[in-house]
Amino acid sequence: MQSIREEKEQQRRQCLAARRGLSAEERAAYSHVICERLKALEPVMRARVIFSYLAAWDEVDLSEFHAWATGQGKLISWPIVYPHGIMEAGTPDSGDALITGRFGIQSPDPNRSRIVPPEEIDVVLVPCVGFDRAGNRLGHGGGYYDRYLLRCPHAATILVAFEAQRLSAVPVGPLDVPVSCVVTCRGRFFLRGFYHVKRTVPKT
Repeated sequence: MQSIREEKEQQRRQCLAARRGLSAEERAAYSHVICERLKALEPVMRARVIFSYLAAWDEVDLSEFHAWATGQGKLISWPIVYPHGIMEAGTPDSGDALITGRFGIQSPDPNRSRIVPPEEIDVVLVPCVGFDRAGNRLGHGGGYYDRYLLRCPHAATILVAFEAQRLSAVPVGPLDVPVSCVVTCRGRFFLRGFYHVKRTVPKT
């Protein structure tokens, strides 16, 4: 019988192959649809601070969403990865304050960025390798998001992915943290009181 770790490794290979099997045109079209779906979500519309990510390799590209959110006056931050599994949200001081961080992924330069406290974040957009309909997420195995999401008491957590990355069930360990919503190119579904997240946004 496979261990959880072995099963996750097998699923990881399966999902990465499926994602890489999409053409550039398909990824661009699906990413556009996902960005449009995100714009229509109530927690996103109300959010002042959004923790997103900069797409690497063949992930869902959210650059279109980032441009829209910035135009709406929202503060966007991206991951800064430190040793020992630590991740923080950083907002660059300028458009060129990005560096190639660990794993070859672009990230804010810690010396030219503001670190955003997790309790100030209203929405976290979470990438993945694979996912299931229960909101369980398969990542690259570092546990960065599992640790970070526990530090965000007021945030709606929204996983974005291509349908090719969907699994029937992700094996769950004691340290795995599920999300409150999943958005793909085919639709979205909500879990765990998505519209009941505590917020710091004042009434207008």
